[in-house]
Amino acid sequence: MSTKVLIVCDSFKESLVASDVAKAIARGIGAADAAARCTLMPFSDGGEGAIEVLEQNLNTRSSPGGHRVTCSTQDALGRPISAEYFRFKQRPAAWIELSAASGIHLIEPEARDPKITSTYGTGLLIKHAIEQGATEIILGIGGSATNDAGAGIIQALGGKLLDEHGTELTRGGAALQGLATLIPPEGLHSIKWQIACDVNNPLVGVHGASHTYGPQKGASQNDIACLESALTHFAQKIKDTHGVSIETIAGGGAAGGTAAGLHGLFKAELISGFELLCKMTSLEEKIKACDVIITAEGRIDHQSLTGKVPISVAQLGKKHRKPVIGVAGSIEPPYQAYGKAGLSSLFSIQDGPMTLEDSKRNTARLIEDTLYRVWSLYKSIRQ
Repeated sequence: MSTKVLIVCDSFKESLVASDVAKAIARGIGAADAAARCTLMPFSDGGEGAIEVLEQNLNTRSSPGGHRVTCSTQDALGRPISAEYFRFKQRPAAWIELSAASGIHLIEPEARDPKITSTYGTGLLIKHAIEQGATEIILGIGGSATNDAGAGIIQALGGKLLDEHGTELTRGGAALQGLATLIPPEGLHSIKWQIACDVNNPLVGVHGASHTYGPQKGASQNDIACLESALTHFAQKIKDTHGVSIETIAGGGAAGGTAAGLHGLFKAELISGFELLCKMTSLEEKIKACDVIITAEGRIDHQSLTGKVPISVAQLGKKHRKPVIGVAGSIEPPYQAYGKAGLSSLFSIQDGPMTLEDSKRNTARLIEDTLYRVWSLYKSIRQ
């Protein structure tokens, strides 16, 4: 009797998109067991890759659920690029991935600097969607190069961030230290905002945006102190002008504080990106129908416990008593916590000493080889 395998995986950042990860997993399983029936479901926690998930699961030949829209915008350093967002067919809504314009993957490692990177390009995508008739904006945040609390989005939509002399602030998180006057964009009162968050971190503090994610975006310890001060000041201005406290809301630190900034200014609702996509794609029904689940992501560590795809999938698998096998490029403690969350077992794709660059170049082969070994073991135990 063939085993029904559900492959639900996220991307391996800067190596493979989620769909290619799923294909590599399926190839490895197929090499070990030709009778296995694999269902590939590339997934996302609401950040990068969400459009691919929507396209694959909402569009059929008889009933397209939406389409990609391409427009001109800027990357996080202000350089001109083209980017896409997803426009739903059945309702006036647009799903915008912050990483499409403001993603860290678009910035060369040596050029990454969260003091000056901006979400302005994402704001241009939002502006385009609204001009095309969208009255509901779903912003998937994750994989950003920014730490500006969404200030760039506010500026792109027509808002004003002025210093004490009435001069417009330069873009980037560090400039927010000089914010004296905040004038919100006009004409957006009818827009419904949802922020698909992938983390639970607050805006500021030791677990906030600057301390937790600043280093991976290129911030030094001095930069982190500067950005922490800037975000704290920005939060106080939001509280003074709108009466909303954004410093400690869960998820507010996502994408360099973008979630907090848009919540404070536009009353954006912060929701789990994974749960939202789960409902849209009927993931839980597919989990009920399978025999075993394979999930994967480039890195599994303590942050994975805050809403990332592998742990969220494991929790659903545990709920429906399905074994869940996890695969990752690198794995860090707390290992027992992953098991308690629902991961039956967890495997690294590393097959020997290698540099990070070697691992990135050979990710597809490493995943395929790992799944061949894992599935050979699983098959022998099942027999």
